[in-house]
Formats: sequence, structure tokens, C-alpha cells
Amino acid sequence: MTAMSDLPLDLVEEILSRVPIISLRAVRSTCKRWNNLSKDPSLTKKYYGKEAKEAMAVMICHSKACLMNVNLHNHKDLVDSSIKQIGKLNQVKISEVYHCDGLLLCVTEKDWRLVVWNPYLGQIRWIQRPRNEFGLVVDTFAIGYDSNNNHKILKLHHPRSHEKYEIYDFKCSSWRFLGVTTDRYKCRPGVNLKGNTYLIATRSLKETTEEFLVCFGFTSETFGPRLPLPFHSVPIDDVQLSVVGEEKLAVLFHKWNIYEIGIWITTKIDHNIVSWRNFLKIEHNMPLADIYQCLYGSFFVDEKKKAAMFFYVDTKASTKYKAYVVGENGYYKEVDLRENKSWKLMCSYVPSSVQISSKVFQ
Repeated sequence: MTAMSDLPLDLVEEILSRVPIISLRAVRSTCKRWNNLSKDPSLTKKYYGKEAKEAMAVMICHSKACLMNVNLHNHKDLVDSSIKQIGKLNQVKISEVYHCDGLLLCVTEKDWRLVVWNPYLGQIRWIQRPRNEFGLVVDTFAIGYDSNNNHKILKLHHPRSHEKYEIYDFKCSSWRFLGVTTDRYKCRPGVNLKGNTYLIATRSLKETTEEFLVCFGFTSETFGPRLPLPFHSVPIDDVQLSVVGEEKLAVLFHKWNIYEIGIWITTKIDHNIVSWRNFLKIEHNMPLADIYQCLYGSFFVDEKKKAAMFFYVDTKASTKYKAYVVGENGYYKEVDLRENKSWKLMCSYVPSSVQISSKVFQ
């Protein structure tokens, strides 16, 4: 009888590719060879990265950080779109989550503690809380990494904190203040792309207010120059960021007084440069009138299928939890979220083998 460790490499890879992420811990205990192979970055990218058949995302459901399989199908497909839970961080209740390089930075709901979770390796790491000058003020965070692949956490300043930024270094396991400013503009929570964090910023001039994109680089630990958005917006408009795969950024724009939504994807993006292309426009004649009043600030893009998913919560009728899949030529599809009530937030997720702690998540 052939031992598990003696099976051909291609057969082992095929077996591992069919194992759900939440079950990989059990598979790794089979033998040393399977353990090492499952953590190989090339295998991770092959089966869970760009070539993956199903996209993955993170949602907060019932105050739990959940890993989801997301299938977006346009009108050419013969199967329905779906959202399916494949993993959950059960230990604590979560209020916010930020993704970078397969790591999820989660903020707990009541005491605002920080915990980093790698669902692929089944690891967690608790992070020492930064200083909080204003008692129960909830801070905003970002997670990224520098040119040496050292991961860091940025604490964005609250408007009352006089532009004080702090950064946590995973290697040093400590917080320190940064001597950087943001040129008198305010940043909203952003997304991470290739180690850097991109944020929507607002700056008030004498008689006008402008919005733009800004990048925080974790290598230089500074903010880059103001980068243009593919439209003109003001704070009352709905402007949201999302990551497409591992190399592109998407932005959604909904003018507050117009029944129209536009989505753009970057063609080039770096610390100090960006260019955009129009990806999708949702016209006012589509049967989505309600959603324009209730955009939840979260969307997901599947560039290959030329489709996007965004979310709708009817605050007047709590029974309505829906996601809308939209595509070319006026296509739309509703996905009922009754099994995932009380959801909050959604961001794309790509697994990685980044080691964060020796403590294993149960």
C-alpha cells in the first residue's frame, strides 16, 4: 500500500486544491510533506490566487469575521450567483476588518482590541492596543507591508487628535509615533494594494471641497501626493474603494442626487501615479431604484466576468438583506442574504502563507 507521503506530486496538489481552507489544518497533520506543500506560496497562488475558479471575500456577519466564497455570474452563465460561508473567526465579536496579503486585521466590537487572523494558516495574533487620547473614540486602521515584507499597522488619526499617527511594527511588536502630516486633509478608511494603503481624502478650501486618492507607503512611512479620481465628488456623494485581485484598484461613484452608479478600474497605480478606465455604468433605467438610497458602502468586482456585486439594506424593513449582481447590457441579479443577516462590510480576499504567530486558531 502506498503511503500518503509517497503519492505523486501532481496528485497531492490536486487533493489539496479541493480541500476547503478551514479544513487545511487537519490535512497538514497528515504528514510533513503535505504540511510543507500546503504552505508553499506557489501552490497558494495557483489554486487560491489569480487562477482560482471562485473568488473569496470577507464579510462581517452577526459581528463575526467570515470568509466567503463568491460566485458572480453574468447573463451568459447558466448558474445563479451565490455567497457561501467557508470560515469564521469565532473567538471574538468584530466591528471592523481590514485585509492585506492574506491577513485580516480585526477590531473587536466592545473593547476595540486588535487581532490579526490568517484564515489560510489558521493563525491569530493579538496586537497591543495603541494609545487612545480620547477615551471611547474608535480609531481607523490600515495594514500593509514594506519592501522587506515586514508587516505593519497604521493608526489613522481621529479629527480631534491633531494629526498624530502611530505605526505598529510586527518585528518589534510595538507602537511608535510618526512625524508625518496629511496637508490638512481628512482620510476615510481605505484598502490595501501591493503593500500600500489607498484612501479617499477630503480637503476643504475657501469655498469648495475636493476629494482625491492618497497612498500611504509602508516602506517610506509617508503619504504620497494627491492622486486624481476619474470624477469630481464632494463628501455628500458615495465614493467607495475596492481591490480587484492583487494588482488593481476599483472605485465606485454615486452622485447623491442622480440615479446612476459608475465603477472604474485602474490601468496603472503606484505610490505617486494612477490612471483609470471605465469598467461599468449602472443607468437609472435599471430596476434598482431602492438601492440608490441605501448603498451600504461596500462592493466587489469580478473583472473576468465583467460583473460587480454591491449591497442593499432596507433600514425601514429589516427583512430585506440583498446583494445585487450587475453586468453588461443592463444585466442584474438579486442574491438573497437571508442566511447572512446582520452582515456588514465586504472586501476581496486572497490567501497567503504569511506567518504571523505561533498561536494556532482553534
